[in-house]
Amino acid sequence: MKKLLLICLVLLFTKPLWAGGFVTKGDITKSNIDAYKPFFTKDVCDQILTDTFTICYDHERKSPTAVYVEVTGETVVKDIHKRPPFFTDKRVKKEFRTTSKDYTNSGYDRGHFGASDASHDWDKKHQKATYSMANIVPQTPFANRYKFIALEKHEREMAVKYGRLENLTLAYWNNRPKKIGKSELHVPSGFAKLFTDGKGYKECFFVWNTDEYNKKDGQDPNKYKRDCNEVIALWGTTVGEADKWSSKDKSTLIELLEKYIDSEKNQSKVGLASSLLKAVK
Repeated sequence: MKKLLLICLVLLFTKPLWAGGFVTKGDITKSNIDAYKPFFTKDVCDQILTDTFTICYDHERKSPTAVYVEVTGETVVKDIHKRPPFFTDKRVKKEFRTTSKDYTNSGYDRGHFGASDASHDWDKKHQKATYSMANIVPQTPFANRYKFIALEKHEREMAVKYGRLENLTLAYWNNRPKKIGKSELHVPSGFAKLFTDGKGYKECFFVWNTDEYNKKDGQDPNKYKRDCNEVIALWGTTVGEADKWSSKDKSTLIELLEKYIDSEKNQSKVGLASSLLKAVK
């Protein structure tokens, strides 16, 4: 709950990400990570890992909670084919790391989270970075092999169409997440991807980390489209498996926002809080 309140405060005091896209104006460069600051602050992340993409890492869950990555239409069409092995990320302290062995006989795939192999296999360094265990999450076989494949393919198609693309990937957990492996890695209940070219195009998607063996639907990214306000507002809360918020967290967030709106005199901040409250309700 403490992290939930911190996220709300960060959102209240920053420019709304859903206003005119998720990003500030300008070229899509590494500096554009500034537009995503609410998802990458020390209040929200136990550790921020930056290489060819940026990871918000949660020590308790031993998992990424957010990843920001940029891809270009020119690079996503290239392919060097050979896949590197998964590796333990030594930037993370030993007690908070996960290893590939945590997944053995767990029933979950080692799923690329924010940065996918297929969008980065144009360069060995970039491709290898995606195999860091800090970029890997437990995904059901169907979520990994159909839902995420569909979204990753859509990412590459949009990168080709618009030239360059920004991708913000978010993880969500329920109140009692399953834990796997010796590391007790927390299993997310769902994932979101937010795509934008930083100009006019934007799309948001949400997938549940479940097995639904309908291969035809599973390969259709349109099935997972969600309202961007809702996707952003949901992050930082506990999300149950019935496509709804934890009622306790939802009521607490509503109460927090209503009190803030009643007491705050700055109209721009009130407007932001009202937008978030509308998305929550």
